[in-house]
Amino acid sequence: MEKLLASVGSMLYGMRIMMLLFYMGLVGIIVGILGKFLYETYKLMNTLLFGNLEKIGLIIKVLELVDMTMVAQLVWVVALAGVSLFVTTGHFDNTDMKKPDWLDHVNTYNLKLKLAFAIISISGVHALKTYLSSDLSLENIQMVTLIAVIHFLFVLSAIGISFAERLTHDKT
Repeated sequence: MEKLLASVGSMLYGMRIMMLLFYMGLVGIIVGILGKFLYETYKLMNTLLFGNLEKIGLIIKVLELVDMTMVAQLVWVVALAGVSLFVTTGHFDNTDMKKPDWLDHVNTYNLKLKLAFAIISISGVHALKTYLSSDLSLENIQMVTLIAVIHFLFVLSAIGISFAERLTHDKT
């Protein structure tokens, strides 16, 4: 029985390399977001130089670009931290490679918090964009209210994650 458990554990540990396929997929998503970002930047610059764009329209377009950037950063953090935590750490020990300082201190709790705060930031940008782009009809007010409630729930979730982690650290 001990040999069976050891071989199952060894097989599961070896399967961590399969996680690289997920992280490579996330890299592909980042490249796709970059393509969309560059295209939208080109369109915005074209409109700014040769077209007519109202101030509120400009703010909304810039917020969309900020939103895309934040989503790409979120995916990058997940991919980089995931590889570091779950696949390998040896490949990041190369002295020629400049890695982010936070990567040395990342654990699943820190990763959860980084994700929670990134989601809150993205949600906040989206809420602001929705608020600025809508008129004051009843339907739009209800939509903005719903988005604000969802954003507030994200904030409460992040506070809950922090509180739960603090409780577990205080007990140890």
